[in-house]
This record gives sequence, C-alpha cells and structure tokens, in this order.
Amino acid sequence: MRTLFLRAICLGALASSACATAPSAVMRDTSFAMADGSRAIQLSTVLPAPPAEVYRTLSTAEGWKTWAVPIAFGGGGVGSFMETSYNPAAKPGDAGNIMQQFIALIPDRLVVFRTTKTPAGFPNADLYMKTVAIMELAPEGSGTRFTFTHQGFGKEPGFDQLYDFFSKGDAETLETLRKLFAEKAG
Repeated sequence: MRTLFLRAICLGALASSACATAPSAVMRDTSFAMADGSRAIQLSTVLPAPPAEVYRTLSTAEGWKTWAVPIAFGGGGVGSFMETSYNPAAKPGDAGNIMQQFIALIPDRLVVFRTTKTPAGFPNADLYMKTVAIMELAPEGSGTRFTFTHQGFGKEPGFDQLYDFFSKGDAETLETLRKLFAEKAG
C-alpha cells in the first residue's frame, strides 16, 4: 500500500533511478508495441488465491485499501468511479484525490479502468489519462494467473517518462499483490 505512495513521490521527482525496483523473479514481462507505435506494459504472476478473492480485491474500494491506497471511495459497477488517495485523512472530493473509472468488469475474470483525474502536479497527466489498465484473472493451479496490461503509451513527448515510470511501478503493483495474498495464505 505504501509503495504506491512512494511511486507517486518518485514520479514527481521524474522517476529517479533511486526509486527503481527490480521485478520479482516470479513475474513474467511480455510488454509489447502496437502497429501504430503505441506501447503496452504487460506483466503477469501467479497469486496464491482464488480468482473470486483477487477480483474482490481489484474491483472494490475496500479491496483497494488492502493493497493500493489507504483511502478509497465509490466503485460498484461498469461506468462507476472510484476515488482514491494516498493521504489517510482524505475526504471525498479533495483536490489531491485520484479518480478511476471502471470501463469493464467481468466477475472473477477481468477489471479494466482508466484514471480520469490525477493530483495537481502529476507529470504528463493529460497523457496518462489516455492509458487504460487491464487486469485479467485466470485459474492456475490452486491460485490465479494475474496479467496486468497497461496500454496506451503513445508516441507523443512525455509518454516515454510515463512508460519508464509505470513499467517499474506496475511491477511493484504485482509484487505488492503477490505478497498480500501470500501473507493471507501463509
């Protein structure tokens, strides 16, 4: 949960190398480029939990508070918005909050969202809001294959910084989720 806060600080500092985290050995990177030159970060790992438990963690405000942020409000269905904050004292509507919109939800299989509002000062926010996060779940053994595709990093100036930052940050997200479910299982 706190690693996401540190990532936000690092992005504000132009994603310095001091903030970089190496991907876990249990993570697979299958990032790719589209025919139009846009790029997608794609990482996967196996989480030691059933798809239904992973889905609840990814698709609800209560779930997000276990791995992503200390504060989350809203959510609830396709088209709904979830408001989140790294500030534990945040209230709904605060200027520093982040807003995500759920684009697609398939229980126990898929969560897709787009960030529609970032805090002031977030580098290249207008470009970042053109990306989409796709979280696919599939049963694998006694756990869940979790594939996270962060798509839409275009060719415009500014996307390189975002891509570099989120390729590290998305790896941290997978590692945070893997550790969360390992602790629950352990």
